[in-house]
Amino acid sequence: MNHTNAGGTTGNPSGAEETIKRHEHHKSITMADIAKAAGVSQGAISSLLNDRDYGIRVSEKTRDRVFKACRDLAYVPNDLRAVVRMYPERGETTILISSDFANGVTNPFLARFVKGLMDTSENPSQPVTLAQYKPSANYSIDPVPHPVSWGTASKFICVGKPNMSLLQSILRRGYPAVCVGYELTMAGVTSIVPDFAEASRLAMEYLFKLGHQRIAILSGTFGATEQSIIEMNRGVRVAFDHAGVAIEAQHIVYGDLTFQNGFKSAEALLTRQPRPTAVVCFNDAAAAGVIARAHEKGMKLPEELSVLGCGDDAYSENLHPALTTVHLPAEEMGAAAAKEVEHRASLRDEGIIESKNIVMPVRLVERDSCAAPAV
Repeated sequence: MNHTNAGGTTGNPSGAEETIKRHEHHKSITMADIAKAAGVSQGAISSLLNDRDYGIRVSEKTRDRVFKACRDLAYVPNDLRAVVRMYPERGETTILISSDFANGVTNPFLARFVKGLMDTSENPSQPVTLAQYKPSANYSIDPVPHPVSWGTASKFICVGKPNMSLLQSILRRGYPAVCVGYELTMAGVTSIVPDFAEASRLAMEYLFKLGHQRIAILSGTFGATEQSIIEMNRGVRVAFDHAGVAIEAQHIVYGDLTFQNGFKSAEALLTRQPRPTAVVCFNDAAAAGVIARAHEKGMKLPEELSVLGCGDDAYSENLHPALTTVHLPAEEMGAAAAKEVEHRASLRDEGIIESKNIVMPVRLVERDSCAAPAV
């Protein structure tokens, strides 16, 4: 991949540059000139611009002061990595995906998220890098993912269970971080989450209004710690309490939210007496599995069984019947993440700013898989 720095010169990430060119007048500026302007030693300047440890400890405040002085004077180094450290808004965007994120890059939510992010970019040719991290790793000891250490990326978006040591490593480099799907209170980090509790509440409320009382729930694995599952279970409880209906334990099914588990769970649910008249699934894949098993049993949908999903993935409207679901705003979250990480990168002279939490609204998408229960 070819890179061009802010001044139009090709970066050499491995070269140590002793001269920096002034962008407007092409005046050669020495390390001594920059050191004098920033009030630090030449060794500190060399360490910072080349991202090397020459035995000189450079504090974050000193780093920020040096880079600010260079920016104020419009200096652009020839080393691409130094350009990115000095002008973080010009670095690449990296999406870091948790290794335990279901189905990884093939996850429908992630595909929609990336589309929303790329469609929002002011520069359509701006590259977006995908990389993986381990949520249990200690990145204060273990090597950080390659895009973090290489130095050409400066805007990081973490999708999945957050790793605090990874986020701290990104922030120490002076770069912004966005966490998707989990709410964090961490200075310098923006969290973007759908309103998971509202999603499940909307689903339940819709079925209650149709007249359903015996509603089965396909939740996540038992004891799940994912924020999405915890919040959606909370939304279910709120809806049942509001409707004055007791939750039947036999109608709560725990397991992976996959097509296979939806198919298997439907087999158990549909043999119970009295069987549920509706099934709410915490994602669309599990709902598709329920629909498939109901068809195999010769049931008429939605006359004999209503099925409601959560996600609004692309295939949901192509199921038979088309799946009623709750739209989780993946594309909208991608757009919000792009804008937020660009905005935070532009605040390069503000230091690490306070944490921020963005909760994205959800909405019910009514299609053909739900109806009033048969009398």
